[in-house]
Amino acid sequence: MANCVKCGASNLGMGRTDLVIVDETWYCQKCLKATLGNISCDRCGNVPFRSGEHFKTIDNQMVCTDCMEKAGIMKKYDYVMSAVMSKAKAAKAASPTTQAHRGLEALGTMKELLEQNLEPGEKVEFAVVGNTGEALACSSKHLFILKSGMASGSLTGKKCIKYRWNQITGAEIKEGALYGLIEIQGNGLPSHDVRNISQVKQAENAVTFLMAKKADFEEALRTVNQRI
Repeated sequence: MANCVKCGASNLGMGRTDLVIVDETWYCQKCLKATLGNISCDRCGNVPFRSGEHFKTIDNQMVCTDCMEKAGIMKKYDYVMSAVMSKAKAAKAASPTTQAHRGLEALGTMKELLEQNLEPGEKVEFAVVGNTGEALACSSKHLFILKSGMASGSLTGKKCIKYRWNQITGAEIKEGALYGLIEIQGNGLPSHDVRNISQVKQAENAVTFLMAKKADFEEALRTVNQRI
């Protein structure tokens, strides 16, 4: 799954080496100590490798994934995926069309949900996936907010919220330490606080995402702004 950024040791295979994530970078125990010295969670005292937790600097404090979860900042799984994705975030598709197609295919079961809500002849121009169960898509006629699972309000639920372009007055990306959100603005639509990311996940005019995917959502924002 990953390699130490310094020595290349892998955490897969028979000769696997334990790795820890610190600020979205993978280290083995030896290279972590040589690079960053002895670190620990400033909130609970957890240390790498012994605790089984990963670590992130938040507001000038070193925080372990256990404390991040307890504080409602981020789940351990999402942080690990953030580190995995950050390794490839510099890679870009050759064109916006390729990106949109790949995004549409990445919708998985939500792709069918989106297709069920398209009008005859309506074509999707852009689609991007956010956090689990969330996506945004655009066509020439509508902007779509897709929610699945807990993001829709129930474990097995699915929801497609559709806005005509003349209903939208603006859009904004709001950034937090680990998560961001794209918020669609219009008459009567609520504004959201990125610090309450767990509440925003079910919002009908916003999609949350890991900051490692910020570039994808900046492109989505450009697409929205071109339409309004």
